[in-house]
Amino acid sequence: MARIEYLSVDEVAERFGVNPTTVYRLIRRGGLPAFKVGGQWRFSSEMLTAWVSCQVGRHGERASPPESTLPGKASDENGAGR
Repeated sequence: MARIEYLSVDEVAERFGVNPTTVYRLIRRGGLPAFKVGGQWRFSSEMLTAWVSCQVGRHGERASPPESTLPGKASDENGAGR
């Protein structure tokens, strides 16, 4: 049976190229699969691989949202000229 690799917050942050604070934020929002061992967060490399695959499948190649949905770029259809 293959041995499962477990990672720390710092190791996950390094793998994804983000700040550890971002990893904690993703955990808190329930988006990143993690569990605690002795008060420290741990991540299964298998669970992370599955999570990334799910994110890519869900979002694909993310296109920019239409300008009208961006903050400060509201559509002027009904408010023009007021």
